[in-house]
Amino acid sequence: MVRYIFLFLVVLAAAGLFSGWYVWPADVEAYVVQQRPVVREIAGPGLLGSNNQVVVTARIQAFLAEVRVDQNDVVKAGDILATLNSTELEYQLASAVATSRAAEETVQESQLEGDRLAIAAATAMADLNRRKALLGKQTVSKSEFDAVESAQKQAASQVLRAGVTVERAKAQAAAAAADVERLRSRLAETTIRSPIDGVVVSRSRTVGDLLSPGVELMQIVDPKSLLVFARFDESAMASLHPGQVARVAFSSNPQRPYPASILRIGRQVDQETREFTVDLKLDEVPASWAVGQRANVVIEAGSPSPGIAVPQRFLARSEGRVGLWVAHDGRAYWSPVSLGYASGTDIEITRGLNAGDVVLNPAGRFQYQSVAIRTAGK
Repeated sequence: MVRYIFLFLVVLAAAGLFSGWYVWPADVEAYVVQQRPVVREIAGPGLLGSNNQVVVTARIQAFLAEVRVDQNDVVKAGDILATLNSTELEYQLASAVATSRAAEETVQESQLEGDRLAIAAATAMADLNRRKALLGKQTVSKSEFDAVESAQKQAASQVLRAGVTVERAKAQAAAAAADVERLRSRLAETTIRSPIDGVVVSRSRTVGDLLSPGVELMQIVDPKSLLVFARFDESAMASLHPGQVARVAFSSNPQRPYPASILRIGRQVDQETREFTVDLKLDEVPASWAVGQRANVVIEAGSPSPGIAVPQRFLARSEGRVGLWVAHDGRAYWSPVSLGYASGTDIEITRGLNAGDVVLNPAGRFQYQSVAIRTAGK
């Protein structure tokens, strides 16, 4: 008899518990889903870089004689950064200058010789003209006239040869002068100057190193050209445009966001990551910055079309999947969803939810639970 009473009480308790779970509706906070414009918070990683960064190298091969600047020094365009050993080039320039002077003197000498030969040719022509007149009067012999004529032709030929010699001397002088200018240019290249205004961010060589063309000496960055190069998924491309405001938080100080704006949007998508780049200009450059430092970029952008968003506190997880508890016919059902971008305290739902659905507070929910909607809203 006692056993039957115990079984009866157990059945009664089970029935009461079942009724509490599945019959009597629980008062549950709910949110009614609506289609509306969604302000997305599009976030992505970024790196600090520069749009005007130069690698300083030598244009000739020589040993480094002096370095006048070091890392973090501020330089102006035209400032001397370093000098190369120029002893050999100085000797070559001195030799070339002497050769050029000798070539100029050779030109003058050739011109003087040309003038002398021209005078001699003029004298020979005058003598030939006199002998021609005398030949007509038969006062000179034909052999004497022929000798004078031959001398005149030889003098004229020497004048022509002298002209060629002068031109050759001028060409040699021009080549010597060009060699002087070439060596002066190479000597000037032993002084390495800054091509831009900026800050020295790195220095790779020390005095005594052999510097060759293309070998990095240092890098200079113009702080005014600092940009943040961010990456976003291609699905966000339609929501972004130049001029949009953004927030940039660097890993070195994540609590301090820096205002920025979109400068330009890349027109190429990475074939592996399906991401595109966005260049952002900072309104204020951090006091301590380094090229390549990491950042987190958040851009507030409207969705291309109205969407669905729910408060993030309504999200729940089941077996590793994210989803929502949705009310149908007075009961709670678990529904997995796909998430989009954050929108303030809300989260965009891209799949698994429709306008008009009633989303339930996930606290204490279970499958097929009887529910009564208490409030609707956020």
